[in-house]
Amino acid sequence: KICSGQVILDPSSALKELVENSVDAGATKIEVRLKEFGLECIEVVDNGKGIKPEDYELLATKHATSKLSDFGDLTKLATFGFRGE
Repeated sequence: KICSGQVILDPSSALKELVENSVDAGATKIEVRLKEFGLECIEVVDNGKGIKPEDYELLATKHATSKLSDFGDLTKLATFGFRGE
């Protein structure tokens, strides 16, 4: 079984994950906005490519990813993570 998951311990690790998602999406511009040093709100806006419409159904599926079909795909990873998944 292939599983994905994130554990966010503090605002800085949440911000790191969001910026990595932007980089993985090919963003060339990343804007970060924080309210109360990230305790109230963290907003990251980028010009990356986002999630393909055919993958929308996976967004709410537990342990789902469109990036891996089998364990062999783990040897070919070229991103920080899974954007939106």
